[in-house]
Amino acid sequence: MISDDYIDARKKGIRAVRQAQAEGRYPYLPALDETLGPEGAALSQVNLHYHEIPLSMVVGTKTVGRQNCFADNYMPIMEPGTEFSSKWDRVLRYQMESGINDPIKCYEYLKKFYVQEGNKRVSVLKYLNVPTIDAEVIRILPERRDDPQIDLYYEFVDFYKVCPLYVIDFSRPGSYRRFVQLLGLSTEEPWPSETVRMVEATYFRFETVFLPKQKSFLKEMTTGDALLVYLSFYTAGSLIDQPRSVIESRIDRLNDEFKSQLSADNISLQKMPAEEDEKKNQNLFSLLFEKPQSYTEARPLKVAFIYNMDPETSAWISDMDIGRIYLENRFEGRVKTLAYSGNTNDELLTDSIRKAAAENADVIITTNPAMMPRTVRAAVHFDKIRFLNMSLNLSHRKVRSYYARMYEAKFLMGALAALYCDDHKIGYLADQPIFGNIANINAFAIGAALIDPQVKIHLEWSSLRDHDWRQSFRDQGIRLISGPEYSWFEHDPSEHGVYRVKEDGSIENIASSHFNWGRYYELIIKTILDGTYDDDPSASGMEATNYWYGYSAGVIEVNISDHVSYYSRKTIGILRKGIISGDIQPFAGEINSQDRQIQPKGSKTLDDESIILMDWLNDNVIGSIPAKEEMSERAQAMVSVAGVREDDIQAEKVEN
Repeated sequence: MISDDYIDARKKGIRAVRQAQAEGRYPYLPALDETLGPEGAALSQVNLHYHEIPLSMVVGTKTVGRQNCFADNYMPIMEPGTEFSSKWDRVLRYQMESGINDPIKCYEYLKKFYVQEGNKRVSVLKYLNVPTIDAEVIRILPERRDDPQIDLYYEFVDFYKVCPLYVIDFSRPGSYRRFVQLLGLSTEEPWPSETVRMVEATYFRFETVFLPKQKSFLKEMTTGDALLVYLSFYTAGSLIDQPRSVIESRIDRLNDEFKSQLSADNISLQKMPAEEDEKKNQNLFSLLFEKPQSYTEARPLKVAFIYNMDPETSAWISDMDIGRIYLENRFEGRVKTLAYSGNTNDELLTDSIRKAAAENADVIITTNPAMMPRTVRAAVHFDKIRFLNMSLNLSHRKVRSYYARMYEAKFLMGALAALYCDDHKIGYLADQPIFGNIANINAFAIGAALIDPQVKIHLEWSSLRDHDWRQSFRDQGIRLISGPEYSWFEHDPSEHGVYRVKEDGSIENIASSHFNWGRYYELIIKTILDGTYDDDPSASGMEATNYWYGYSAGVIEVNISDHVSYYSRKTIGILRKGIISGDIQPFAGEINSQDRQIQPKGSKTLDDESIILMDWLNDNVIGSIPAKEEMSERAQAMVSVAGVREDDIQAEKVEN
């Protein structure tokens, strides 16, 4: 006699078949042999032996023999009274009386399992909503090819070697590496079994809270993707130690960050400020209902600037602080600024942010990319304050980024340096390989080569440990140098920008680039005063706003020394006009790196993303991009957040 359970399971199977047919899908179990085709026989196989696997990932059969006995949800569809239905019933009774303990045999391909022996056991346990099953697993490795999903799978294979868990699932390459780094665990040595169990418990704890609160717009986000966002703000231990209500509150606060990470292109680059006469097309009706200005001399907009060093000891910070003072004076009392300097570590930074919030700051601006992790965490909690961070290409909706297209100025400085070079050798000092800086090096090299096709740019890095870049330039006989952006207080004030070391060792400055911070701050703050800050298209979408203004916005300039000849000034002036108008593009046309062609003759300019993420050096550059381990501790902190070859790993998290 056929049990009611089989009849019930078959009804579920029949419904699944009809649903699949109505949606135009194959209604039965897929067979791995059919999926792989004849080429599958040549793929490598690895015996993983016995493991407990999630039944949710068991999706089909190995061969075509039994696939039509089940719907695609693994429920049976054969008629009651058949030999198949009787065997299915016996397996069910065995599970209810003794528990199934014989492992199935299956093949794993791209994190999905296909059963060779034990289809009815899988069907019964799925019917009973059992979450896992013991299995002998043979992994079939796909052919490596240029496919993000294949890259992601091989990243999982490496993760599995240290943490044999299938349940943790991500949708983007880089996620498994980032997950391990956020946990602070090894990528080389297998983790102890208690660590694996703790990671699994952490994942399930997050899943039980996240899934009931998962909004409709997050349906495409895996639990693993969401967990990565959470771990960027809070420790893994908090998922075990904190009450459910606290975790729920945190997930609610992170909704905007979840949104941002959903989009493959989740950064909105704002390359031009709003037009000064942006309201000229408004009609009288709209003007009558314009929002009143909310900031006055009696109630000014408070803008807090947080520096990692002191203006008295850093020319870079001093220049920013001059911009802050300009901003306060620019708006005739409607803007009041606060300054907090010397924030050399995360604790001091957090304390300054709290102080600014306690002083009722409306806007908080952190002035270093390494400050972004703490800045974005603060933005989640102080959700009434607008936060900005001086960085580029960091995708947080709660914090807007700002930086200048400095490569435009570097292109001009490279051309000017070549005009003064008589031995085809120019030195270039870079600081850290973070977003935008490689483009600066290459634009300089391209600008120099336009003037002198034989010129070579000898690259040094100021952030390397135990390295004297000045001595290196001396050893190579290089006297014409593009040095630091700003002079260091303890050295010759002429030793910045493009300069020449004379025979007697004295330094002659030729030109220097200049950030007009006051103008940059003015452009951004004006949108808040005008009530248009939140009118940015990215404010209501999933993108994070990155301001990336350049020459045309007046935020950068090249200051040329008085002793530079009229003809050299005229040459740079022509190039400058071309940069501002867009007629000259440093990265248009044929470009060759040290080891390959980037684009052929006649090509349009590289797109913005390619410029920002640039991780190659132009063919006339002598040098290389250093590994993170070669740099100073301070530089490593910068590279960890905004490095061109680093995942966006957050700084150490705190529980307060």
